[in-house]
Amino acid sequence: MCAAPNETPLLGASDAALLTEIDNLQLTARRVATGALAGVHRSLRRGSSIEFSEHKVYTPGDDIRHIDWHAYAKTDRFHVKQFEDETNLRLEILIDHSGSMEFSSEGLPSKLDYARTLASALTYLALRQGDATGLVTFSAEITDQLPPRASSTHLLEVFSRLVALRPSGPTGLSRCIDHFARTRRRRCVAIIITDLFDPSPDLTAVFKRMVAQRHDVAVLHVLDPAEVDFPYDNPSTFHCMEDERKLFLHPRTFRNRYVLEMQKFLDETARNMVASGIDYRLIKTSADPAHALGAFLRERASRSR
Repeated sequence: MCAAPNETPLLGASDAALLTEIDNLQLTARRVATGALAGVHRSLRRGSSIEFSEHKVYTPGDDIRHIDWHAYAKTDRFHVKQFEDETNLRLEILIDHSGSMEFSSEGLPSKLDYARTLASALTYLALRQGDATGLVTFSAEITDQLPPRASSTHLLEVFSRLVALRPSGPTGLSRCIDHFARTRRRRCVAIIITDLFDPSPDLTAVFKRMVAQRHDVAVLHVLDPAEVDFPYDNPSTFHCMEDERKLFLHPRTFRNRYVLEMQKFLDETARNMVASGIDYRLIKTSADPAHALGAFLRERASRSR
């Protein structure tokens, strides 16, 4: 059974080290978000409802096609029309912090650190445009849930929980995603950041059920380049990061088979995700996070045209 929501703040006012980490994460999020939005409409949505809901004051980045010129004539201020799907958008970011997310090759951030950067930038973007944003963390089970809110103070709370994340335990992705879907009564945009190292045969079926429930699901598949290319040469003992297994082998005799199997896994994953109606993007930790996030947003924007 997955954990119940935990609303307890993780930070005390005297925890200067964590507050510094949060400040650094906030600066990183702002930088990545700014770079990602170059030439991209800022919204995380795909399309919009035709049912008018309310007006909002125009801010740079809003779609000028939705400016209400009658409202401008009356108030001498630019207002844009918001539609039902836009005013009710709920973004939920699900981030994997299982043991395998600790992996990093030389000179690169760990997969968890990279995922933390993506999650913080997405949160910054969503809250800046007034969308309710929540955070779910998981490894073998759901470890924490922060319900979606759109308040200005919510950003600090999301960042504090991201900073406190530590890699641990095996991956229970399919079980946790299934629990998430069964406990969400309202539709949402769900962005799942994970390395997808879950051996469960039910994973594809779980994602299909999420889409059938009309959630807008995206998967950011984060891998270290070494996990794809296996660039090792010397005989070594390889340790599993999620249990006690060890394997001694000579990489040169194993590399060709490993690379073929990994490419097969990536190809099948991409096909299954697309067939299930999921936005899927493979991101290597060697990529600039701003460029990776910008490509993801551009792809979503192109599908809404």
